[in-house]
Amino acid sequence: MKKHNAPFGIRFIGFSAREINIFDATFSVEQNREKQYYRLPEDSLQEPDLYLVNADDLKALAILADMEPNNLRPALLVGAPHVELPFATVERPIRWLKLFGALDTLIERRLIMLAKQNSADDALINNVPDRRRRERLDLDLTDPLEYERMRSKSPQADRILVIDEQSTFRDDLAITMAHHVVPVEWVGTPEAAAEVYTQLSISVVLINPKLTQFDPYDLCSTIKQQHDSTRIAVIFLIDKDFAYDHVRARQVECDGFLSRHLDQQQILLALGKFLSLRR
Repeated sequence: MKKHNAPFGIRFIGFSAREINIFDATFSVEQNREKQYYRLPEDSLQEPDLYLVNADDLKALAILADMEPNNLRPALLVGAPHVELPFATVERPIRWLKLFGALDTLIERRLIMLAKQNSADDALINNVPDRRRRERLDLDLTDPLEYERMRSKSPQADRILVIDEQSTFRDDLAITMAHHVVPVEWVGTPEAAAEVYTQLSISVVLINPKLTQFDPYDLCSTIKQQHDSTRIAVIFLIDKDFAYDHVRARQVECDGFLSRHLDQQQILLALGKFLSLRR
């Protein structure tokens, strides 16, 4: 099995800000462990390596059920759920050695499963939830605005637009998407982008928010307004030093952000949520 040196990303569900701060601090000081972990920001579209869920929060359990975790995307519950669920659990108060031991076990199982896969396509297929596999919590806690977005029409054909200084990222992505017959366009300025997204059917727009002389949030708003009757995802393609403004992003309906330094398999999994190859 190929050795995994990068830290593992965890999607937190249902924890308070105070608890999240404690987890962040604990993860940051455990730098000498063989397996290291970090919390994925709320607006990151990167697929997590696993879910960490507050078992005392009914809404968090409903969200988890909708995500349908499995051995490739495992879940660890913290606390005592009020219903019987087929997931690993650690009790409160948290004993950190037990929690890290449970995380390590789930990740090791995930790595074994991933080692059996041959390509990003296998990961993409196995990452699609199969809602027939287990009992689901029959709770509808969906934001009404999400239903409104779901009623928007999908583009007639998938196409990705990259707005970036250089075409390097687009060139790599185009190779990945060629197998799925998804064209990837590139432009270097917002003005040039307008000529593309007003004339062609676009599914996803990837914006480098550090391009000079424009506001990426205003550009996102413009694109969304231009396509108010069709579904189009606008995603920021960020470096580590970019400060993503969660409040402004929500106001302009930005779909989230991705690190431009992720490998192509992770990029494919993230973008696949907005393309017909995942629908």
